[in-house]
Amino acid sequence: MDNQEWLEKMSEENEKWHKEIDKRVEQTRRNYNGPHCCLTMDRGLVSYANVLHYSTRYREYGIKIPKSTGCMLMDFCMFCGKMLPMSLRDEWFNILEQEYGLESPCEEDKKKVPKEFLTDEWWKKRGL
Repeated sequence: MDNQEWLEKMSEENEKWHKEIDKRVEQTRRNYNGPHCCLTMDRGLVSYANVLHYSTRYREYGIKIPKSTGCMLMDFCMFCGKMLPMSLRDEWFNILEQEYGLESPCEEDKKKVPKEFLTDEWWKKRGL
């Protein structure tokens, strides 16, 4: 076998290998059943942690604004195009005010906020 034949054979094997990997990746994406809309978003929140943001407390997805503590909220997934769930930020404040009498849960009343309201537990319990 000369050099050219060997290169062609390796190229064919490499192409088969890539097709198999692509097939497995696509199957994994289709079967994704995680907490976010798609596997790419799930991985993106980890891989691009200083770009993408997910707040479990408010169920918000966003893109972090550089040199700021702010975030631009996202209505749709930038990877799969699915509509993302609505933010529960207003409900969080309303429930804490109405049910617990906390008018300033992020400032003066911060220590009075029940633990369940620091994570996604509060909205999952309520089926939101």
